[in-house]
Amino acid sequence: MGRVLLIIGAVVGGLVFAFGALGLTLAFTQPDAHQSDEVVGSIFFMVVGAIVAAPCIFFAYTLGRRSVQPWQPGGALPTGSPSADLQASYLSWFAWCQQALGGDSISLHSATMAAMTGAAAGSQTGAASTEAARQANRIAALGAVPMAPSQAKVRLLSRIGASTIGLLEPSERVVVSFWGMSRTRQAQLWSLAFGAIGGIIAASQTGAVFVTVTDRRVIALRGGQFGGLANQVALIEPRSTVSAKFPRGLFALRTFSLMGLDGKSVSIRVPKAWRPEAEMALQLLAPSVGQVGNVGIIR
Repeated sequence: MGRVLLIIGAVVGGLVFAFGALGLTLAFTQPDAHQSDEVVGSIFFMVVGAIVAAPCIFFAYTLGRRSVQPWQPGGALPTGSPSADLQASYLSWFAWCQQALGGDSISLHSATMAAMTGAAAGSQTGAASTEAARQANRIAALGAVPMAPSQAKVRLLSRIGASTIGLLEPSERVVVSFWGMSRTRQAQLWSLAFGAIGGIIAASQTGAVFVTVTDRRVIALRGGQFGGLANQVALIEPRSTVSAKFPRGLFALRTFSLMGLDGKSVSIRVPKAWRPEAEMALQLLAPSVGQVGNVGIIR
């Protein structure tokens, strides 16, 4: 989606540039009393077209050549499959978990990630069932029938899962993951320099943040807002060293903030559809850990 928008921007910028070049040609080949004004106007259109088209062409080309590979840090499971295969595998296991185990988006995501990491032990269905059983107590505490997640949410979960799977340590369990939007300093500079087009370009690179809380760590990754896997590590630290804030707001978007021990911080705007996951993450990272919260069991 991001590359498509960049291509559209490049085409529009190219047309504006061509319009200015045509005007400049006519101004010199058919001079009249307003030739100087026509030359200035034509050059203006050419400059605007170049400013719009050049960055769009560059980033569209960059996105087209990029092949995001899953991370393979020391101790992580070997994952040599392309990112598209990882997402397809996630979606396949998610569908199996939804049909065989049931639950809400949080439990289905945890069970799906357990199945994908359980491949090394040869017990994918067993790992998924075990994780679903852990989540069953949390769902029972909510006292409501779980709602099936939307297709859009499942697709985003597949991006989060495929981006995170290579970073997980052996036997590390995913408890909850969620998505939010972020405006980095790079995005602000692009917006100031190139306006709306610059903002779209920056968002296509680092406009999304995928947050995953496991039984050991907090993993926050940056990626394109319109598609693809994460391409930057924003924060990876043990849960005990990370603090979180999720203040209530008046609007649909609320800001979730993470602060690490070394001063690294991540702030993202969380849409309403991802609020239950963010609330659960907040409880998991609370200084005083209880047994049962208003979103789920803390562990």
